[in-house]
Amino acid sequence: MKGNKQIFSSDRTERVKGYKKLLKEQKEQYSPPKDIAKDIAEAMEAQGFEVSLEETMAYLRSSYATFDRKYYLKHRR
Repeated sequence: MKGNKQIFSSDRTERVKGYKKLLKEQKEQYSPPKDIAKDIAEAMEAQGFEVSLEETMAYLRSSYATFDRKYYLKHRR
């Protein structure tokens, strides 16, 4: 998160660039277990959503990034 000012921007396009940078830098830390992703895909199917394993992995990585962003927004001051 340090040095990634784009992710804290009020402009949506700048935040997207910041998320891309964050996900690229944190690739190892944001790798969810595949067995959990499979379970989530099954649970979403039970709710009527058709999602692939790849989409579920992307969802989990993006949720890690958004939780980190919110945490830093709340605690960095």
